[in-house]
Amino acid sequence: MAHQPSPYINKERRTIEFYIQNDVAGQVSVAGPFDHWAQNVLLFEPIKNGVWKLELPMLNKGRYLYKFLIDSRSWVEDIDNPYREPDGFNGFNSVLFIQN
Repeated sequence: MAHQPSPYINKERRTIEFYIQNDVAGQVSVAGPFDHWAQNVLLFEPIKNGVWKLELPMLNKGRYLYKFLIDSRSWVEDIDNPYREPDGFNGFNSVLFIQN
């Protein structure tokens, strides 16, 4: 199933859509400063064929780091998002830019 790039800024609906492809996950969440890096709070919904989606209300203008959490144990960056920076733990945080 083809999906939007992640993250997708839906200006019409004023939302941010995140997508991840993972055929074996039982749960996927996102964490970042917008939820104080809370684990397993912002949960994705499985769509089909291993694609998961999460839709958040639009954030204020700014730069946000985020990461996906798979099954409460594996932190991964958003591989669909080319913007990333080292997370200080030998991995990467993805970077989301909100213009306005």
